[in-house]
Amino acid sequence: MKKIFLVGVMASAFALSGCQFSGNTLIKHETALTIDQKIQDGVTNKQQVKAVYGDPGAVNYTDNGHEVWKYTFSSLYSDGVNFLPIVNMFRHGVHGTTKTLLIIFNEDRVWHHTWSESQVAGSNILSGPMGVSVDGKW
Repeated sequence: MKKIFLVGVMASAFALSGCQFSGNTLIKHETALTIDQKIQDGVTNKQQVKAVYGDPGAVNYTDNGHEVWKYTFSSLYSDGVNFLPIVNMFRHGVHGTTKTLLIIFNEDRVWHHTWSESQVAGSNILSGPMGVSVDGKW
């Protein structure tokens, strides 16, 4: 009976594991190849980019006055250790992926664009159940 209960608890923990998505969901399934098919330097204009990806998450300007649009999408998942009794009082962790699309415009046309996809991970190691961080960072 204890084995069945333990298996049930573990299955529930994995089924209910936390995930968090943030940013522009329109780039969620993009790759460098699909981006290059949709955006061509010197050809694609602002209206075409906006029609495909919507409004950028951030707009900045270079020293030369070029407008820079930034699109990001992050997906983070809770580590399994977060759902282990007692252990989760001392350690929490997440892992996932961040995708970033930067587009630099020269007036109305795309001057240059870049795509990056990086793995991210983070954890807090706690000194006790009160949630005080060992290194003072959160």
